[in-house]
Amino acid sequence: MATSSRIQEKILELLSDEQQHSVQDMKKHLSDVGLDDYTEGQFAGSVNTMVKNGSIIKVDRGIYSKGRRSVNMKKCFVVSPIGEEGSDTRNNADKLFKYIIKPVCDECDFEAIRVDKLNDANSITQTIIDHLENSELVIADISEHNPNVFFEMGYRTRTKKPIIHLKGKGENLPFDVTTIRTLEYDLTDLDSVEEVKNRLTKTIESFNYSENTETSVAEEPTESASPAIMPVLYQILDSISDVKNEIKNMNTETIGTVIKSMQNTQPQMSQDTALQMQLISGLMQNPDSFMKIIELSEKMSKGKK
Repeated sequence: MATSSRIQEKILELLSDEQQHSVQDMKKHLSDVGLDDYTEGQFAGSVNTMVKNGSIIKVDRGIYSKGRRSVNMKKCFVVSPIGEEGSDTRNNADKLFKYIIKPVCDECDFEAIRVDKLNDANSITQTIIDHLENSELVIADISEHNPNVFFEMGYRTRTKKPIIHLKGKGENLPFDVTTIRTLEYDLTDLDSVEEVKNRLTKTIESFNYSENTETSVAEEPTESASPAIMPVLYQILDSISDVKNEIKNMNTETIGTVIKSMQNTQPQMSQDTALQMQLISGLMQNPDSFMKIIELSEKMSKGKK
């Protein structure tokens, strides 16, 4: 991810609390998250870009707040196991939303919506159905095999509108959904978080969000592929990556087994034998010295007689 994009992502992360923040607050937040390798020009350019596209608003000199684009922004409805307050399930859902889904949605000009964060007078069930029916995008975390998530995923699939599936690293999928493309995340690995964010961004950008579309196809054409097959190509790339990792692991295990086997079958050698072999090897490389040792040995033998 480019430096300017990272600056914008982290500033939006800071302003997501709906409060006003100064330029100093922004720079402190960038420093707190380990983002120090930027110039003043990159910072100023990033802020100006966000003001122009409406993602942030300049309240006063050096004071900014989050923009009010939600009315016109495309909606991304997030489906995931929620769990009770303080539970591992809730903690995982909150971290996934905060560190992966929401930053990517902000960057792609989507408003990320999770039902438990809405203040809606309607029933939760009706609100969920409305978002599954009408949101331009749905992201579903199918970790833990939550039945509500699978129901909502099935309902969304019926609409033939874009949906992206996520799952935690190491999670096994039920047989009936093993063939769907699923992006894997690991919240304990920062490199993995950045990788899945990049892949999620590319996937979001591959869809066509036209109101008249009946299938979720990629929007941007390339020289080598038509838009309609881009999601399929992404799935093929994922499969190739998985196969490469499997081969790498198999090769590592095989080499380790061969080395261990050779070590176990190697005959043991005494120190005297090893010394003799080293001495013989040195003498063979210096024939003159070898002959002198033989002559000396013969003289010593005659002297003993």
